[in-house]
Amino acid sequence: MTVKDIDSMSFDELKNEFIQFRKMMMDHISEQEKQIQDYKKKNEELTVNIKELQLELAIEKEKYKQVVAAKYQSQKNQIALDMPTLFDDIEEEALKVEDSEIEEVITVGEHTRVRRPKEQHLSYDHLPKVDEYLSVPEGEDICEKCGSKMHIKKYQTKEELVYEPARLFVRVTHIPVLECENCQIYSEEGKSTYHTVTHHFLFDRSICSPELLAYIIDMKYNNGLPLYTIEKIFQRDHAIIPRQNISNWVIGSMKYLEPLYNLMKEDLLRMKLIHADETTTQVLNEEGKPSTSTSYMCVYRSNKHEVPIVLYDYHSTRSGDCPKEFLKGYSGYLESDAYDGYNKVENVIRCLCNVHALRKFKDSYKLLPNNKERKTSDEAKAIQKYDEIIHHSNLIDEKAAEKYSNPEKRMEYITKRRKEELKPKFEKFLSYLEEIEPRNKGKYSMSKAIQYVLNNKEGLMEFTNDAIIPHDNTSCERSIRPFVVIRNRCKFSVSVHGAQASAMIYSLVISCIENKQNPYMYFTHLFENLPKLDLTNKEELRKYLPYNRELPSYIRTLSKSEIKAILNEAKSQV
Repeated sequence: MTVKDIDSMSFDELKNEFIQFRKMMMDHISEQEKQIQDYKKKNEELTVNIKELQLELAIEKEKYKQVVAAKYQSQKNQIALDMPTLFDDIEEEALKVEDSEIEEVITVGEHTRVRRPKEQHLSYDHLPKVDEYLSVPEGEDICEKCGSKMHIKKYQTKEELVYEPARLFVRVTHIPVLECENCQIYSEEGKSTYHTVTHHFLFDRSICSPELLAYIIDMKYNNGLPLYTIEKIFQRDHAIIPRQNISNWVIGSMKYLEPLYNLMKEDLLRMKLIHADETTTQVLNEEGKPSTSTSYMCVYRSNKHEVPIVLYDYHSTRSGDCPKEFLKGYSGYLESDAYDGYNKVENVIRCLCNVHALRKFKDSYKLLPNNKERKTSDEAKAIQKYDEIIHHSNLIDEKAAEKYSNPEKRMEYITKRRKEELKPKFEKFLSYLEEIEPRNKGKYSMSKAIQYVLNNKEGLMEFTNDAIIPHDNTSCERSIRPFVVIRNRCKFSVSVHGAQASAMIYSLVISCIENKQNPYMYFTHLFENLPKLDLTNKEELRKYLPYNRELPSYIRTLSKSEIKAILNEAKSQV
């Protein structure tokens, strides 16, 4: 519109034109405002997406740090940065003074320990001694001064500790065959009556002896040697024993060991508390599963207030039906981690491991940057508060042991103090976790640790109600560790029968060690005597359980302190 047009327009025309222009501008402004709102909304959505991605990235970084920390954990425990060679280490040890009383402090990662002073020379007077007299070499008995012949006046002595490897030999047992001559003379047929003296062998048609099978079990299930290594050991002794034969002997021993395992299970299910844990294993030939699939070895054990019983149980899955079936008929406390599968077990009170929960906070603490804020972080405070609870529990147990010799009074004392002192302390710790939970949602590991404790607080606090419940499940973890160490060497079981046999043998071996019995001597004792027994007679079988106090004394393994006490007593008598 030009100026001329405006001049030629009337007032009404100008008014209408203005209204139309004003409407057009308002529509334009409205459209712009709508676009601005859309852009703001998109910006907010992008901002939320960025925050979510940043949180995911932080979580993935934390997971990566956990993987790296687990992979290289052993490197953090090195005493020195430059690892010495084997021979340098031997030379260094040889230069040390054996009777040094100086305590040496060694720092391993974040842990500091004090090395005890080296012990002085030990006496071996309790061991048998074999005298060896040296002959005089020709020419050495001539006197250097006068040239006359010298004679022996006395002997100097030099003692050496000697080890002789085990002997492998064939024992030929001659079994008497009796003949009745009277029958030959007076019977109508004129034939003698014969009778072979009864003798029970381990296996009727096998060359395997009780000592040999006990040695194989000790080497494989106690010392962790694979069957091919045991086969090579026999080969070095000029005996070819195929590992298939060895495997068959081990599986064949189940007819003697399974009744003992079942008796141990009966005794365990009568106890007030049972510890439980599990670890992975692999079985090559398992029906319906590939050879690379994961199977599980569960372990159940008694608590520290009862006789040590450790039972392994093999299963192809980690289903909760496995502990439900094994613990069928049991009623009492069940201590484990927070795995939901144990919830299927009926008539039990779940107790959870506090050390397992504490470990989650420590794992989160390890991921923090090493700066000044680390020691004042929520992770550090949570660890300190949780540690105080566990330490307080240990102090109560120690005080009770000093104060009372009667077990019942000791347990009453512990239960009372736990309820009065530890329960309020734990509730206060839970309140602290609820307080710091909102500000730790961005930390994957810390948030996970807090949620673990808060979601399982009833099971974690259960130990404050009864003295029989320990605050942790570490005894069960220690019992399963020998299997894990040996699994890393032997890798897998060939068949399900082999895995089940291994579970039973591990149960007897570990229970044997826990009861301070020598595994080789114990299994030799079993295989020499069980073939003579009626394996359905439970009363007779109980005499051969690893925790039976009437086992022969030669089976027992002496501790270091016990050996020293025997030596000191022998010296005092002399």
